[in-house]
Amino acid sequence: MRFLSTFIMGFKYLWKDPVTVVVIIAFPIAIILVLGTALNNLFSAEVTFEAAPVAVVAEVDSPLAMFIEYDAVQRFFIPEFTDITQAEEMVAAGKVSAAFVDQGFGQPVLVLMPPNPDTMAQIALAVIDSYQQIGAAATIAIMAGRNPLSLIGQEVQVTSQPLGTRTPGAMDYYAVTMIIMILLYTGLNGMELFHKGLFSETGSRMRLSPISKPALIGGLLTASTLTSFLQGMITFVFTAAVYGVYWGNRIPLVILTFFAMVLFSQALCILLIVVFKKKNVVAGITQMLFFATTFVSSGYVPISFGVLDRVFRFAPNALAHSVVFGAIYGGDERWMMISLATLFAMVGVLSGLSFVFGRRRMA
Repeated sequence: MRFLSTFIMGFKYLWKDPVTVVVIIAFPIAIILVLGTALNNLFSAEVTFEAAPVAVVAEVDSPLAMFIEYDAVQRFFIPEFTDITQAEEMVAAGKVSAAFVDQGFGQPVLVLMPPNPDTMAQIALAVIDSYQQIGAAATIAIMAGRNPLSLIGQEVQVTSQPLGTRTPGAMDYYAVTMIIMILLYTGLNGMELFHKGLFSETGSRMRLSPISKPALIGGLLTASTLTSFLQGMITFVFTAAVYGVYWGNRIPLVILTFFAMVLFSQALCILLIVVFKKKNVVAGITQMLFFATTFVSSGYVPISFGVLDRVFRFAPNALAHSVVFGAIYGGDERWMMISLATLFAMVGVLSGLSFVFGRRRMA
């Protein structure tokens, strides 16, 4: 019963300030809307471009000419058939993005490009490279003892395996990253309760009452953890119901990851308040730390840090991102489980340190 009384006291204490509660819940909802709307273009997969003008030096009935005139290829090229001299002049004058010269059977296509090729010139080169792969396929067939004529009429396709059945839009992306970020800040709930229980006059009176230390600490810890988790779940439900955010079909795994972040933030903030004792010191440390981990985990905007990405992938936000995005859109299952296990391992280490330092403070 003393545990329950402590829990109720802590729970009421954290919810008694309506301004703080509204800010904690409304802030991520508002920032998801702002970032999801303002940065939507960063997540647009649609690319539009006009067909590039190119010069083609080839016989009318040659394989290269037939390829260039194929309907699917016409999306990329506006060809002009000419001779080699005029093709060189057109490239030099910038009238075409590139020129393709058929050098005869068994020879690679000669590609003439300007000194500073633009994007369309690079696309033109990539398309011609795909044409030359047909010749490579014929060569391999001959080396394998097959008749290269058997390739005629076969459709050559390039397939890719997407990360998942869909990709996140801006609203989906920021719903994940901002909820994970705000769950870190809810660890200050635990800091607030433990400061009250360990270092305030109220805490001194509580410790003098007939209540055991496990009941006191357990009640406060349960109250702060449940409060933080409920605040995160309110945001989670709101984004799904109002913003239409896609959370996939593995929601239990997503929620488990959110709960792991709650435990991590609680354990870290409790350890800091036990060590430093002052709320303003802990608040300053966590403000800088949580901003940094959100930034290096691409929580604010997708960004790459090169070789440092191998280090930053172990930031708590990044670990949670790996599990949640993987659960929603498909990912490396093995790394997802490693990431989740790493989060819980961090919780264990921080909780152990809090226990050691906390025993000294309450001795």
